[in-house]
Amino acid sequence: MGEAKSSTRRVPRSGDAIARAEPTHQDVYSRLLKAVGRFGPVLEERGDRSVLLRSRAGFVGVHPTREGLDLQIVTDHAVRAARVSKVDRVSASRFHVHVRIASPADIDAQLLGWLREAYDLMA
Repeated sequence: MGEAKSSTRRVPRSGDAIARAEPTHQDVYSRLLKAVGRFGPVLEERGDRSVLLRSRAGFVGVHPTREGLDLQIVTDHAVRAARVSKVDRVSASRFHVHVRIASPADIDAQLLGWLREAYDLMA
């Protein structure tokens, strides 16, 4: 059985938050992008301070910091887990779940489950 092909497309913008990130965090971002690309088409919108990954609409915001990549995952419910640093209710039916990743090991089944749910929700 072959590996699913990554399907991402980049929208050019001024500034590039990932290009200015630490090399180790750039590698983590590359692995994250490859992983979510297996869900289906992903549009990558890079900005000065963050990146928005979209299916039809944005499903995760990626914010590089000195400590890693802060993810804001869009859900339709609050997620409670040890690695979740914060949950913002942004509307009656949407939440932003904040998770920091700093190494490839952080891109695990739990995180990919949340990201898949977000991708499907916003597709």
